[in-house]
Amino acid sequence: MTRVHLLSAAPAGAEHALLDLEQLRACAAVDRVGVHQAVADPDDAELILFVETSAGAGPYFERVRRHRLYRARREDCYLFCSTDRLIPMLPGVYTSIERSWYWPDWARSSHYLGVRERAHLRYQVDRSPPIHLFSFVGSTTSHPVRRRLMEIDHPRAVLLDSGAGPGDPGGLTEDEYQRRYAESLGDSAFVLCPRGGGTASFRLFEAMMLGRAPVIVSDQWLPPVGPDWDSFSVRVGESEVQTIPAALEERADEAAAMGELARAAWLEWFSESVSFHSVIEWCLELTASAPRREGLRRHAPRVQFLRPYHAARWTARRLALRGNQL
Repeated sequence: MTRVHLLSAAPAGAEHALLDLEQLRACAAVDRVGVHQAVADPDDAELILFVETSAGAGPYFERVRRHRLYRARREDCYLFCSTDRLIPMLPGVYTSIERSWYWPDWARSSHYLGVRERAHLRYQVDRSPPIHLFSFVGSTTSHPVRRRLMEIDHPRAVLLDSGAGPGDPGGLTEDEYQRRYAESLGDSAFVLCPRGGGTASFRLFEAMMLGRAPVIVSDQWLPPVGPDWDSFSVRVGESEVQTIPAALEERADEAAAMGELARAAWLEWFSESVSFHSVIEWCLELTASAPRREGLRRHAPRVQFLRPYHAARWTARRLALRGNQL
């Protein structure tokens, strides 16, 4: 049994930054596999996992890298983070790790801990056959590929731009969005799951949870190790969205079976009672690679600071910090 200490480097009072930590602790409390155990005392732990939400630990995890536990036990420390558009500064498990920047000695792809069955999103054993071939209900503001989806024309498709968010006069209210979103998932044989700000999307894992076959439209998304993704999902290139209707018409008879396989994969790998086990297993896979991460290769993720988005963000942050010191 691996003893694991879960914590966050976010400052006191930053409750919003502790969401994933609270969720992973809740998953550990109901873990049904029983191979790993969460412990309160880091001195009793063999593995230390920083669980960070958004920028609570710093945009590039500065607080983690300065944390006393990380400085004292760097070889035992890993990171879980589901934030979009990040640089994996520490070895760990990331929901939106990009395929082009994936280094198997350094990172694993993961899921969102917050995908859970609730009142309006619940798997139904006895349900009517779906009336739509495919659907997408969501905002198109987070990535251009979502706007291209709106150009698809098919008589059995539901494609609805919900707007930038609550208060957007061109979109839906929050209640309307939740209702239409849940209805679209339940009534569709396939669910379009385009990328947003990050390479992954909640919609992908929610479709699996509800027993619907996801259609993944994200060139840079890297599937988490474990599930047989080819058996229950469809991948479509971001430049090929106009091929979706024909591709799904051809596989319409497979949709129900694919949806059940998707549900089974979610239960086995991503549901609340197995999430803690899955995340720790992925971390342990990385422990065997520790010797290869030493030396100059340990600094390889910093190359991403040369990318325009991160270069501008890092420069703005440094200037802001310098201004605060004047």
